[in-house]
Amino acid sequence: MIDLHAHTTISDGTVSPRELIQAAKKAGLTAVAITDHDSIDGIDEAQSEADRLGIKLVRGIEFSVAYGRNRLIHILGLGIEPRNEGFMSIYTRYRQVRSLKLTHVFNKIHSMGVQFEHEDVEPYITGGYMDRQAIAKFLFAEGYAPSIKHAWMNFLDHIEYTDGELITPEDAFSAIHEAGGKAFMAHFHLPIGLKGYSDEETFIRLKELKEMGLDGMEYFYPSYSEKESLRCAQLIEHFGFLKSGGTDFHGANREHIRLGIGEGDFAVPDELLENILPCVCTP
Repeated sequence: MIDLHAHTTISDGTVSPRELIQAAKKAGLTAVAITDHDSIDGIDEAQSEADRLGIKLVRGIEFSVAYGRNRLIHILGLGIEPRNEGFMSIYTRYRQVRSLKLTHVFNKIHSMGVQFEHEDVEPYITGGYMDRQAIAKFLFAEGYAPSIKHAWMNFLDHIEYTDGELITPEDAFSAIHEAGGKAFMAHFHLPIGLKGYSDEETFIRLKELKEMGLDGMEYFYPSYSEKESLRCAQLIEHFGFLKSGGTDFHGANREHIRLGIGEGDFAVPDELLENILPCVCTP
């Protein structure tokens, strides 16, 4: 059993990269992926613990991608080598540009009645660049929101993204492929997926994304309904996509979701790794 979608404190989870590996080992997983939002900063710590405990770490990232009119989608990069020069060039430029685009976010939150300065958020930065995750962590830590999730719901989700604050599909796919990874659409059934598109437009969008570099879709996901699972299977077959799957674990930020098993009747088969990693072997 594996889990190819999990978050740590580097983004919006509540367990550290080391703790995530320990939880995966305890849950009996053979492999786990760290897919923090727009960040690879937890991978080294996780790799060290994975080597110690003898569990396979799938190095990953979940990019927030600008797509369509006022829409973003989440693209998982799985099996990446983050030290790759091509990947780091795109990734670092993206992080730098995004950090420079936050003035309007600060101004909007000020207009909502929360007064704070840039330096107040600096202790919550990971990876050297400020982003919305750091602001969400600040809002939660300082009592402006009861959780990081609510910091997003009550503040950040109401603030539109400006040009350059999100990575483009082309750059996301290029970065993932430069790093030797595969690119998957996460949770297609959500608004941060393809929800709201007609069946015909969904086909058009997926055809376009495949031509850009999309390799697959997240076939196993805890909140899929039976109808959504069937729809996902049909789309995967039609486009010849690879399958991925995971719980989208966030620790205490999604208390009903447990690593590897979702809500208790969920499992991602090991054989999915055969088409994602160039060599599936014991760590």
